[in-house]
Amino acid sequence: MYKNELDTPSLILDLDLFERNLILMRDFAAAHNKKLRPHAKTHKCPHIAKKQMEAGNCAGICAAKLSEAEVLASSGINDILITSPVTAPWKITKLGVLNKKISSLKVVVDSFEQMELLANEASCDNPMHILIDVDPEMGRTGVSFEDAPALGRMAANYPSLVLDGVQCYAGHLQHIHSYKERAEESCRLMKKGAEVFHILKKEFPACHIYTGGGTGTSPADMQIKELTDIQVGSYCMMDSEYLAVEHGGPAFFPALKIRTSIISAHRKGEATLDAGTKSIYVTPSAPPLVIRNGKICKEFSYSWDYGDEHGHLFFPENIKFKNGDILEMIVSHCDPTINLFDILYVVKGEEVVAKWDIALRGCVR
Repeated sequence: MYKNELDTPSLILDLDLFERNLILMRDFAAAHNKKLRPHAKTHKCPHIAKKQMEAGNCAGICAAKLSEAEVLASSGINDILITSPVTAPWKITKLGVLNKKISSLKVVVDSFEQMELLANEASCDNPMHILIDVDPEMGRTGVSFEDAPALGRMAANYPSLVLDGVQCYAGHLQHIHSYKERAEESCRLMKKGAEVFHILKKEFPACHIYTGGGTGTSPADMQIKELTDIQVGSYCMMDSEYLAVEHGGPAFFPALKIRTSIISAHRKGEATLDAGTKSIYVTPSAPPLVIRNGKICKEFSYSWDYGDEHGHLFFPENIKFKNGDILEMIVSHCDPTINLFDILYVVKGEEVVAKWDIALRGCVR
C-alpha cells in the first residue's frame, strides 16, 4: 500500500483522475474545433507531455524557457513552441542548435532586435519558425496590438525566418474568481489578437497559428473562432488556486496531491507538518486543502507561518492526531510546487504504479 511505502513530503499523481482530465480537455477542445498545445511549465515532466500528445487533438507542446525545450527535445518530443522571447545572443546560438535537432521548433518574437538575431542564427536551409508575441495589456512580454503587424511584416526581410502566426496569452486573467468577468475580459483581448492574426494571415501565406489562452480562460477562448490552439497547463493536475474560481467549462479533477506527515501533535487543534515553504509554493489566497476519505476537509486549514521546513495545520479540537500520521493535501499552485521535487509518484488506487522524473525541474534559463 503506497501510504506505507512513500516517504514524506512526496508528490503523488492520481493516474485515474489525471487521465480523466486529459480526456475532458481533449474532447472539450475538439467539440469547439480547437487543438491543444499543452504547456509543460506546469508539470515539468516529459512523460506527461508525451501522455498529453498521445491523448490526441494536440498541436504540440509549449515550453516557457529554452532549457525546458532542450530537455523535452532530448526526451524525444519534436514539436515545441517556446512561449517566452529568447533574446540573449548566447541563448540564440543554443536555440539554433535545437532548431537543427528537432523537426518543429517555434519561438515567439517581440522586438526587431530579437528578430534580427534569430535571422542571423538561422539559414534558408534550416529556417527559424516564429510567432509574434502580442501583449494582452499585461505588460510582461509582447508587442502592443497596434505595433504587432509592423513587427510581423519585418519577417519578410529575412529569408531565414518563417512567420507561422501570433501568440496572445493573458496569464493575468486565469484566476479571476468570477467566470463572467474572466470570460468577458479574455474575449475582449483575444478578439484584438485575432485582428492582428487576420492582418498578417492576408500578407503571409504561411501564417496559420493563433495560439494562447489557458486553463482558466479556456471556456471563453474556445469561442474565438480564429484561435487555432489553446496553451492549457494546469488542467491535467489542478490545484487549490484553480479550484477556488468559478468554473465556466468542464470541472477538472485535483489529480496532484502532496503527501505529508505530522511531526508534532501535542497541541489541541494544531499540528506541525513536515511540509513548509520548501515543499509547497506559497499562495496566501489559496492554501493547500486537506483531503480525508476522498473529500476536502473545509474545517482544516494550512498556514506557511512555520517557515521553510514546517507547515502549520489547524483543525477541530475533537480530532486527534499522533506523530507520524499521514495527510494528503491538494497543493496551492501546481507549477512552482512541482518545481520543488525530483520525482512524481503515480498512484492507481493504493498502489504506486510508476515514478516519473520531473526532468525539467530547475530549467529556468
